[in-house]
Amino acid sequence: MIEAPEQVLGAMLPRWHAALPPGVTRVDADGFVARHEGELLALIAHALAALDGRGGPRTAEQFAAFDLLVPPNRRRDAGSDDAVIARVLRRVDAVLAQGYGELGVLQNQGREYIDARAEAILVRAAGWDAVPVLSLLPALAIVLGGSVVAVRAANGTLGIHPARTGTLNDLHAAVFKAETRVVEFADEIDVVPNTRERLGRYAMALWDRARAEAHTMTIPKAREP
Repeated sequence: MIEAPEQVLGAMLPRWHAALPPGVTRVDADGFVARHEGELLALIAHALAALDGRGGPRTAEQFAAFDLLVPPNRRRDAGSDDAVIARVLRRVDAVLAQGYGELGVLQNQGREYIDARAEAILVRAAGWDAVPVLSLLPALAIVLGGSVVAVRAANGTLGIHPARTGTLNDLHAAVFKAETRVVEFADEIDVVPNTRERLGRYAMALWDRARAEAHTMTIPKAREP
């Protein structure tokens, strides 16, 4: 499932071309990539290492690579629920096409991201900038001052940027509370997400519960970088 950095960069280029701002041409974009290909591939390699299921990013370089994943995932998260579910299902289909078992993919790619998006709703209500990440393995990124400072990886561990060690103690409590509530919400939902159709129904029900609870929470002032 882990792709080579060159494959990832090749897959990203059409998206960059489609999202170029006015005044920037494909020639400009391709020239930038050609000039900085080594640095880009190194960042992608760090991001792939951070997402391979071993507990998320650990080094400053891996966290810097994770910063690249935040903007597109933030835009995805801001979309409609239907659009998000459609994107999740495309990811599920892409992994299934590699020969993996359906139930495992629905859990590890589908439900993991759906749960992370619900957790992000609750963690944001607790005052943190949380972004669910849909990539090789779903994760939850915490952003402060424009950079990723912590990542809750797919295996459940919360990795803290080495420069932030000892400074984000209350984040652990916020993430743990959100994880606990999402588990409780899932128990309340009478849907087992073991098919594509049920996965969509599960997502809608879970996100509705998370938003309802978030509306009852007192949002603290914005965190200082």
